[in-house]
Amino acid sequence: MDTPLDRAHAAMEAAPEDEARRRAFYDRLALSELHVLLDEEPAGDSLSPRVFPLAEGPVVLAFDLEERLAAFAGGPAPYAALSGRALARMLAQEGLGLGLNLDSPSAILLPAGTMTWLAAQAAEPPRAM
Repeated sequence: MDTPLDRAHAAMEAAPEDEARRRAFYDRLALSELHVLLDEEPAGDSLSPRVFPLAEGPVVLAFDLEERLAAFAGGPAPYAALSGRALARMLAQEGLGLGLNLDSPSAILLPAGTMTWLAAQAAEPPRAM
């Protein structure tokens, strides 16, 4: 299934030097509902995202479709649905990066610094797409 995030990612990858396409991808990411892989079911307002230690730094995994999360996890798995904007703020506060849509057309690893940048950008009013 081709999603708006897949299309925005493909456009960015097709012209990596194009600032407008890069911004469009990050706008789409901030506006998307993402399914964050958790270690356990949420308890109240508390979330425990599964953190993967990578050489580039620790990352949390999120997917734009529940089906993608389940396919990656090998079946049903605990998750929380958050906006990309809210997830960026959460990850920036914790110094974590994002593994987005792994095993999908829009797979990308975004380091903690990118999450800090996106959290700051997403604090601004959304731009029309």
